[in-house]
Amino acid sequence: MFLAPALVLLTLASAGAWLWRFEAGYETLAARRQAALGRLVAQKAAAMRLRERMRLLGEEAGRIASFNAKLGIMLDQPASDPGTMGETRAPRLPGTAMGEALGRRLFDFLEALSGRMAREEAAQQELARSLIDRKLEFLAKPTLWPARGYVTSGFGSRRSPFGRGGDFHNGVDIKVPLGSPVYAAGAGRVVEAGTVAGYGFIVIIAHDYGLETVYAHLKKFDVKVGQEVKRGQLIAQSGNSGRSTGAHLHYEVRAGGTPINPRQYLLD
Repeated sequence: MFLAPALVLLTLASAGAWLWRFEAGYETLAARRQAALGRLVAQKAAAMRLRERMRLLGEEAGRIASFNAKLGIMLDQPASDPGTMGETRAPRLPGTAMGEALGRRLFDFLEALSGRMAREEAAQQELARSLIDRKLEFLAKPTLWPARGYVTSGFGSRRSPFGRGGDFHNGVDIKVPLGSPVYAAGAGRVVEAGTVAGYGFIVIIAHDYGLETVYAHLKKFDVKVGQEVKRGQLIAQSGNSGRSTGAHLHYEVRAGGTPINPRQYLLD
């Protein structure tokens, strides 16, 4: 009578002690798990910040390469190495494929980016030295934006703004308020200042090396034929004259009389 209840009580006590130990250990494990999850979240956030920083560095390298390429065009020194001035693509960011070591991928990416930046810096320094020696040539070429606005129509084929069908746009249209200042994109001599059918009030400046710049749809112009102008000199005000759908500046660059894309000379 007494042995059976005693055995039951002993069994229950043992089970309670074992469950108490399990409960205490579970709380400890839960706390450790929570702390580990917190560290993992912090590590992921740090990794995301690092990836974003590397992406920005890659874009900066691309901008330097684009700037160098434009300088090279202006100095008649096109890039011959596709991995330097002519390439605007940034090095590939590290991926997330399983089995790759993140540390190694980051190291390889930073090594590639470091080499890329060094090449671009060396190329830019060489171009800068050439630029100092050829300052007059630089001032003559149309590298300056003639007005500050935003481009509404680029160079090349487009849908006609006057109806159905398409046409070829010989320059770029820069949206600016009526009467905004228009500046000479490079040093040169005014060869035309007047009215041309379709263009409205127009100014044409002849630069060295067979280049001309055209500024059209003007409200008024402040220069005359034969006048020498400097790079950045005020020459006119933007308008809506001629065949135009609204106030803007139509800007062209011509080489030997043939329109070319102005963006290959414009420095951003």
